[in-house]
Amino acid sequence: MSEFKVAEEIKVDDEIIMRRISHEYDQDRFDTIVASHDHLLPWMPWAHFYENTGIEAMTEFCNGQIEAFDKGATLGYDIIYNGKFVGAIDIHNLDGENRHCEIGYWLGKDNTGHGIATRCAAKITKYAFEALDMHRVVIRAAVGNDASNKVAERLGFPKEATLIEEQRLDGKFYNTNVYAKINPNH
Repeated sequence: MSEFKVAEEIKVDDEIIMRRISHEYDQDRFDTIVASHDHLLPWMPWAHFYENTGIEAMTEFCNGQIEAFDKGATLGYDIIYNGKFVGAIDIHNLDGENRHCEIGYWLGKDNTGHGIATRCAAKITKYAFEALDMHRVVIRAAVGNDASNKVAERLGFPKEATLIEEQRLDGKFYNTNVYAKINPNH
């Protein structure tokens, strides 16, 4: 991914920093997922994995994320709000040739309702357009996941489609809303 200018840290505002995923927050990430298990399900099926595991599983996950970042496959960032880990955001499905990508995000249950996801998604979209020169950024959100859908809507991502039973989450099939924004500078 040498063609992209990849940031290790992105300052969102005076309260929020997005830092490249590292082992620094393994325990906080694990604790947040476990404490937010019911909040994250069914929208984040990976939350099941941490029900019966220990911190070692988080360390392994983090190793994979660090490797993916180094290869430019997924750019994962920890969200730090007022000095504390609160969730994560990433840029994935990066397509350098066609200049498009997707973003995804999650927050621990105690940190919702403060505009954190919206501010982070706005900043990472701007980063994707400006630093990565992406032409198109996509957000996918399951129908029913009101919080994620509202982030896309608040940021002015037009809804392009609803894919029927496209995601299998927590054992059920859900329709998925697809939102996309085009780089205004292209």
